[in-house]
Formats: sequence, C-alpha cells, structure tokens
Amino acid sequence: MAQRGHHLILLLVWLATWLTLARGETRYEKFLRQHVDYPKSSAPDSRTYCNQMMQRRGMTSAVCKFTNTFVHASATTITTVCGSGGTPASGDLRDSKASFALTTCRLQGGSQTPPCNYNADTSTQRIRIACVGGVPVHYDKSI
Repeated sequence: MAQRGHHLILLLVWLATWLTLARGETRYEKFLRQHVDYPKSSAPDSRTYCNQMMQRRGMTSAVCKFTNTFVHASATTITTVCGSGGTPASGDLRDSKASFALTTCRLQGGSQTPPCNYNADTSTQRIRIACVGGVPVHYDKSI
C-alpha cells in the first residue's frame, strides 16, 4: 500500500508540472508568481507566511525550492526598476533606486524533499532583477 501511495504522489507531481507547462507561463508571469506578494498576505508569523506562500505559489511540489524572496510592492512599481526606477548593473540586470519591503524564505534542514519547512527573514532593501523587454523576469538578489 505504501508503494501505491508513492506512485500516486509521483503521478500528482507530474500532473501538476504538466499543467503548469501546458498553460504556457511566461518568464514575466513566473516572476510575478514567485516573487510578488502585494499587498502582503497575512499569516500569524513569518515562518508560517513562508511555509504557506511557498506552497501556494508552487515552489514545494516535486522539490523544495531552497530560497525565495517575496517583494511586497505592486508589479507596476517593481517594473519601474526596468526603466527609470533602476540603474544598469551588468547584462540584463538592473539595480533598483528605491528600497522594497522583502521577505526571504530559506529552507530549513538539509533535504529538498517535501514536506518543506522554511525560516523567514524580513527586511527593506534595494533589489537586483533581470529585465527583458521592459519587464522583470528574474530576481537576482537584495543589495
């Protein structure tokens, strides 16, 4: 019975991955899903926030994403970094002129196999993002 349950879990993970790919998420849409939470979702504490958000946003299905930062600003505000609200760093990377409220979730423990358990750090910092076609497509780091 345990083996049957394992196969069912693998099937569900495969199905979730296939559905994500089938819906044709763009790099910009993926950036929004993984990094933008505005207004900030409520949770009793920052650890609970990270555990809930990482799961809700699909970053704990097959493997636990090691680290992820949520920016608590509107997509429009973050997108300004790709233009007048940012300065070139290198390649397609740009540094924000303004600081943003951030929550960084880091996987606790050594295994990236679900269930996933995260620690959280909150801060207000500038960000470095990659922009393509005038929109953010990758969160690089806080600076």
